[in-house]
Amino acid sequence: MVYNRFRANLLLRVGLLSISIIALTLVLFRTEWYVTAVCIGLLLLLQLYDLVRYVERTNRDVAGFLEAIRHSDFTQRFAVAGNNPAYKALYQSFNDVSDAFQRIKSDKQAHHLYLQTIVEHIGVGIISYDERGHVLLVNNMIKEALHLPHLEHIGALSRISEELVEVLQHIGHQERRLVTLQVRDEQLQLALHATTMVSQGRTLKIVSCQNIKSELEEQELQTWQKLIRVLTHEIMNTITPVISLTSTVSQLMEEEVVRKAVAGQVPEEEVLEDIRAGLQTIEKRSAGMLHFVKNYRRLMRVPTPEVRTVKVKDLLKSVYTLLQPEMEAKRTKLTIYLREEKAELQVDPELIEQVLINLIKNGMEASHQAATPLVEVFAYQDEQDSSRFRIDVQDNGSGVSPEDLDRIFIPFFTTKKQGSGIGLSLSRQIMRQHGGSIRVSSSPGGPTTFSLTFRNKH
Repeated sequence: MVYNRFRANLLLRVGLLSISIIALTLVLFRTEWYVTAVCIGLLLLLQLYDLVRYVERTNRDVAGFLEAIRHSDFTQRFAVAGNNPAYKALYQSFNDVSDAFQRIKSDKQAHHLYLQTIVEHIGVGIISYDERGHVLLVNNMIKEALHLPHLEHIGALSRISEELVEVLQHIGHQERRLVTLQVRDEQLQLALHATTMVSQGRTLKIVSCQNIKSELEEQELQTWQKLIRVLTHEIMNTITPVISLTSTVSQLMEEEVVRKAVAGQVPEEEVLEDIRAGLQTIEKRSAGMLHFVKNYRRLMRVPTPEVRTVKVKDLLKSVYTLLQPEMEAKRTKLTIYLREEKAELQVDPELIEQVLINLIKNGMEASHQAATPLVEVFAYQDEQDSSRFRIDVQDNGSGVSPEDLDRIFIPFFTTKKQGSGIGLSLSRQIMRQHGGSIRVSSSPGGPTTFSLTFRNKH
């Protein structure tokens, strides 16, 4: 319709121009009407100007419209009202096309925002990048886990872990990889799963990243608990009757000795002493084994936290008051630093006190060979993450060897001669029940720092 009107207007102008040319020719060659010829000539020039202006204006408008479309600028509008009727249909068509593209663009943006919201909502890290490593999409799960405000190229991850960059560059389609890395004071174990696709001639990788460190720790703890449950059941069933039986036999032996003594029959004293010593040894070791088993059963009986709002100041003061006499007796200095006097936590105070007491006592024992034994407690809001509150317990002991660091939270593992090996395992279980974590950093020569991280700080 628009093209037909443009053609009709163009043919009309060409037709009038042709008539003017014919008229000018007739006047010049058939008559002597020079004034008329001049007028017709002026009219011919005017018609030529109008024809050129009409064609150039249409071309200019079409070129401007196409340029706006090429740059996705759909805000350009063409005035329809009050304009030349020949252009009204054309401008109206331009506006309709712009409106159609604008709707498509709005739908595309809404769809992109919808997908972006879904990607941000899921509890798994998502990162997408091309074959050159340029990041196209990364959600907040990865940014928070790696403490990155933004990420434009996967090469920027090299300052965190060269291994992670290497894996991201070479991971294949439907391949799964496990990467362990240290981010600040926290160890992460990332399970990566990649999908490769081709879009508009580019090869893209979509990689999901999930930190399975806590799941592995939980699975490890449950495995140990199941093992302990079986062992304690069997040992308890065996040791209890042994203790009872040895006690009964010992009592019968004593009665037999008394009976023979009354009858005037004195048994050999050396034989009786050996029997008595053997029975006492059996009873003593069985009782020790029973105590040993009861102590380990505590790993399966951590009570459910009774959470309430607790002032950190009161929590630390209670621990300090309880441990100060013992610390003074062992000539160990205990110092507590609290930045925010009004800081509060949603915790079970008795369980958290148990964790702090255990860590401080460990620090006291670890630093007893230092020239000036010192245990320091730092409580503060994490400057890198406002949702986290930390309590660090640091001693100036000789430190922990790298091979022991990997095993320090395993139940029954201990570097102490008299240790049971369940204190740190209990502490980690308590922190997990509170939605927090416990980490350790140390090196030979010290110092050693245990960090408690809480995520429910108010």
